[in-house]
Amino acid sequence: MSRKDLNYYLNLPYRISIEPIPPEEGGGWRAYIPELGELAFQGDGETPQEALANLEKIKADLFKFYLEKGIPIPESALPIKKAA
Repeated sequence: MSRKDLNYYLNLPYRISIEPIPPEEGGGWRAYIPELGELAFQGDGETPQEALANLEKIKADLFKFYLEKGIPIPESALPIKKAA
């Protein structure tokens, strides 16, 4: 049985939601992964691209922590696309 490592989880196709942050809450954009908990797995930024980049860093940090502590990581319900 192969061990699922950080790279395995980072490459799963989780659905990402991106939405604007209201000006009264500071403005900008937030990106999050609903399947993993939108409050834990979220990034923000001035642009959608910055929010996505921050989300990817947070996702990597949290997955690494979860693996070190033996916390189960839910796998994406989306199908994995195979390279042609």
